[in-house]
Amino acid sequence: MPSRITPLDVRAFCSQELYRKGEQIFENDLVKHRFQTNFGLQATVRSTGKYRIEMIVDGEQIFGRCSCHAGSTPCEHQVAVLLAWLNESNTFISYQQLRKSIRVKDKTTLIDILLNLIEIFPEISRFFVDIPESEEAELLREDVADIFDYPQAQKINPREIEDACQILFVRTKLLRTEGKWDKARILLFEILNRILSLVDEQQLADSFRENFIAELGDDYEEIVLNDPDFETYIEDIFNETKTLIAHDSAELEGVYLDQLRKKFGLETTL
Repeated sequence: MPSRITPLDVRAFCSQELYRKGEQIFENDLVKHRFQTNFGLQATVRSTGKYRIEMIVDGEQIFGRCSCHAGSTPCEHQVAVLLAWLNESNTFISYQQLRKSIRVKDKTTLIDILLNLIEIFPEISRFFVDIPESEEAELLREDVADIFDYPQAQKINPREIEDACQILFVRTKLLRTEGKWDKARILLFEILNRILSLVDEQQLADSFRENFIAELGDDYEEIVLNDPDFETYIEDIFNETKTLIAHDSAELEGVYLDQLRKKFGLETTL
C-alpha cells in the first residue's frame, strides 16, 4: 500500500457522512485482522455485521470492495480500513512479513496448525489430498453442489453463500497457478450458474453484495480467454456461455460475457 495516500485522499474517496461513520468505526477499534498485500489492504470490520474489506491502489486511484451491500462502491467500512492504515500502518501484517514468519516455523508445527484448521474447516482438506485427474472435475462440481444444497422452498441468505464460496475462490487461484485452467473455469462456472439460478427462481432472502455476481462473470470470462488450451475445450466453453447468458437474471446482474458472445457469434439474447 503506497505511503503517499494522505488524509485528503481518504476524504476525497467518499462523502462527508461516510467519512464520519468510518472514522467512528476506526476510533472504536473495530478494524480487525489487518493485512497488507502487494497491491493494497485487507481487513475485517465489525460494525452492524462482520465484513471483509479489500482496498486496492492503481496508480493514484483507490478502489475498494466490501462484503456489505455497498460492494465496490465506497462505504464506511472501507473508510475505516483506510484510516487504520493512515494512523496505524504498523499494525498491518505484510505479505512479506507473514511469508518470512511461516518459513521459520518447523514442519511439525505447520502440520499441526493445518490439521487443527482442517478440523474446523474440513473443506480445506481438498488442498492436500491427491485426487486422480480423471475425477477432479466431478469432485469440484460436487463441492459446489454441497454449498447450494438447500431445500427448494427455503429462502437463502446470500451472505451464507458468499462466505462458503471463499475457500472455493482460493482453490480457483491455486488451480490457475498449477496450470489447470479448465478446472478453474469449471469451478467458477458451477458457482455462477447456480447463483444465477437462485436469482431466477427468487429463492434469495436478500440481495448479494453489489457487483458480486458481475465480478464472478468477469472472472469466469477472464479465465476462459486466458486459457492456453482454449481450443481444446471450446465446445464446453460454448455450451457454458450459452447456459449463463440464457439466465433471465444474467444481464440484470451484470453478467454480459461480451467478449465470449462476440467470439461465438452470440450477439443477441438467447
